[in-house]
Amino acid sequence: MLLAQVILQGLPEAIPVNPIARWVWVFPVVESIHICGFTLLVGTVTILDLRLLGLCFRQQSISQVAKNLAPWTNTGILIQLITGAYLFSGDAGEYVQVAAFRSKMLLLLLALIFHFTVIRKATAAAQDSAPLGWRMPAAVVSLGLWVSVLLAGLWIGNL
Repeated sequence: MLLAQVILQGLPEAIPVNPIARWVWVFPVVESIHICGFTLLVGTVTILDLRLLGLCFRQQSISQVAKNLAPWTNTGILIQLITGAYLFSGDAGEYVQVAAFRSKMLLLLLALIFHFTVIRKATAAAQDSAPLGWRMPAAVVSLGLWVSVLLAGLWIGNL
């Protein structure tokens, strides 16, 4: 009897193991956390870049602003990496085929490398007494990279 049912109806579809594919509410919740993490990350980076441009927190040294924001920036990065990997696991085969996703990953990598090399050097305590000089264009590049990551992420959702 069971064999006849399998022959006539085929094998039943396996229940997905990954909760993102299993329950309809998981994706929006994780995506919301992902967006909050991105807001935390880019918000703190933007504040730091605006300080490098001399547009805010002028009463504090650049290194002090960077030191105060670092835990928040790192928390944003951690949230991004965890939720991003989880969102990706929901349909990895599909994401890797989308140009917007590949662009976002490349831009994210560039933005993170730039932040942890150039911006970290620009915000070092040794630079506090030096004129802004090269640090201002570095802040503009940083802002451009993070806006590009944001736009590429929005592009993924609209394809």
